[in-house]
Amino acid sequence: MPTPDSSVRVSAGNVFKEGARDAITFGVAFIFLYLSIGILSATQSLSLGQALATTLLIFSTPLQFLLIQNYNDGWILLPIIVALNARFVLLSATLTPYIRKTSSLKIMASLVFITPSIFTGCLTRFKRRTDHPFTYFIGLGLPIFGVSVICTYIGFIAGAGLASPLIFAAMTLLLPLQFTALAGKHWPHYAEVSSYWMGFIGAPLLVYLFKDYSLLCTPFIIGGLIVLIENNYKKRVPA
Repeated sequence: MPTPDSSVRVSAGNVFKEGARDAITFGVAFIFLYLSIGILSATQSLSLGQALATTLLIFSTPLQFLLIQNYNDGWILLPIIVALNARFVLLSATLTPYIRKTSSLKIMASLVFITPSIFTGCLTRFKRRTDHPFTYFIGLGLPIFGVSVICTYIGFIAGAGLASPLIFAAMTLLLPLQFTALAGKHWPHYAEVSSYWMGFIGAPLLVYLFKDYSLLCTPFIIGGLIVLIENNYKKRVPA
């Protein structure tokens, strides 16, 4: 007969495997994104250590692209970095009620895993089940993070050899599919789903207005609109 401790270990192991399986859905696009980051780092004359450091320590695709393309701008980038990282504070605050029983040391060590995709996967699962939430978070985030680091390395080593139309065509195809999958995970929470199609419709205009900084500005603008619309709706509809 299994002891209570062993049953807990098996249960936690199953939750970890569940997270790893879900990482396949959320993590496919990271392969091509981080191959591109490796390629871009090589073309911008960064060292392999610098390229890997952006993924190991930052792990934020828009911010990494911005830093790699503008690494000579120095302190000018600091306000942009702070503004972009503000959204990760909000993501962390949203997950806190589910993982508050986890030690602070474990949480601090795993903060790098909090990306919009991993956040979406966790929040979707936690709305259905809350058993071993931190284990699920690690099971989902660790494979995606590991693959991203490996792809950064491969992209840097391969360099221009991977900078082919096929790679960029695959990115063009896979990124919309990934965001479609993320939107589907939020159903039937209409506000969250609406943020995706609003981003899809508004992206061309925002790219025209903000140029290279559209990746940074779009989440704040779309997110702000969603919050305003939802708050206005709650005021009109009695609880």
